[in-house]
Amino acid sequence: MSKKAFAIMTGIAVGVAAIAGGIYVGMSMTKVDQGEVGVVYTMKEGVQKETLNPGYHWVGPFAKVKDYPVAQQQLVLSNNAADFDEKKLEKDTHVDAPADGGMVKMNMAVNYNFIPEQVTGLYERFNGMDGEQIVESKVKNSILAYIKEVTPRFSVMDIYSTKRAEVGQEITKYLNSKLKEEYGINISSALIIDVQLDKELQAKVQAKEQAKQDAEKAELDKQTAIAQGEADKAKAEANKAVTITNAQAEAEANRIVSDSITDNLIKIKEAEAREKHGWVTVQGADTVVTKEK
Repeated sequence: MSKKAFAIMTGIAVGVAAIAGGIYVGMSMTKVDQGEVGVVYTMKEGVQKETLNPGYHWVGPFAKVKDYPVAQQQLVLSNNAADFDEKKLEKDTHVDAPADGGMVKMNMAVNYNFIPEQVTGLYERFNGMDGEQIVESKVKNSILAYIKEVTPRFSVMDIYSTKRAEVGQEITKYLNSKLKEEYGINISSALIIDVQLDKELQAKVQAKEQAKQDAEKAELDKQTAIAQGEADKAKAEANKAVTITNAQAEAEANRIVSDSITDNLIKIKEAEAREKHGWVTVQGADTVVTKEK
């Protein structure tokens, strides 16, 4: 073999080796995204108990890695494209929920995450499904069913207006009691975005709300009238007290003046008056001049 042919063959061999090495490295490396953990499975060792943290990892060319989100995720159940940040609704996933008094349509957002300590067990239990596959094929249907077990505890009015937050809290508690054990999922919150009623039920709810508002206004008017009456009564009593006080003061003043009039004072007044006007008679506290014939 000539040197030239040998060099060509060597170059080809090096190129093939480089390509094979690149393929091997590519098959052996895996990346776990931020907010996720990876479960590793190999034919030889089965499911590894230690999960992979976010970043790049060498796992070998024949290992399978499935990711599970352990940071908060959101599952939207809605018939409104805006709730998915979309212009056109791809799939209607709203909740048809029974309530005391009728059926309601609820659009909801369920915030969840997989519990890191349970993901290896999930891989084994669900035949190698990753987190997204488990949510889409299993968890979503379970959530819809469990919500329908909670809503009958409340009336349509509760869900539509007055106790919406309380309904969401009860759904959150119930979902946690079910999903933690079944799917290794923690529910941080189940939020009711919107509640929709049919026309007949809408009319009934509006009538109840109007009646409630009217009753509240009537009670407010009643309390206002009572308060005004109390204020008027207090004002009248205050005026009465002032009048009594003034009368008592005037009476006391008259008593003092009356007590100050003595026989000697009367005689002095008579003498002063006679000196000035002639014969007079002084009667009482005031000087009355009388000409006697």
